[in-house]
Amino acid sequence: MDEDRPLIFAEIGKFVGAKVATAIIFVAVVAGGIWCWQNWDTVKAFGHVVKLLLIWLAVVAALPWSSYLFMRPLLNFQSSLQSEKAAIAVSVALIGVFCVIDVVVALCMGDWSDVGGFTWFVALLGFLAAGAYNFVICESLARHVDT
Repeated sequence: MDEDRPLIFAEIGKFVGAKVATAIIFVAVVAGGIWCWQNWDTVKAFGHVVKLLLIWLAVVAALPWSSYLFMRPLLNFQSSLQSEKAAIAVSVALIGVFCVIDVVVALCMGDWSDVGGFTWFVALLGFLAAGAYNFVICESLARHVDT
């Protein structure tokens, strides 16, 4: 009989914990809803930022895939070059052009404005991630076209 007591206390703890967690989540959602209702302009501005971010992510995601259209001629050009360094420079230039396009699109969407250090830090992280994505996709396409 004593062996069942810890089991009962564990079940009671789970039940009470679930009710407390539900109450905390409910209060947080209601408080968030009230804040959104009182600060509707901030919510709309945030929605605009999210929309622009999603558009930029779509551009970043699609841009390196466009190299599929000219990857075979590019690889033929690289193989005709006399030095390996020149061939690498062509690859780096292609990825660099994609990165510059990513940055320019982001800055155009942000009206070329400076809004603070943290924003620039996040933007730089986004640009680095876009550059890494460009590299991975272009190298993958080059391997796929080359086989």
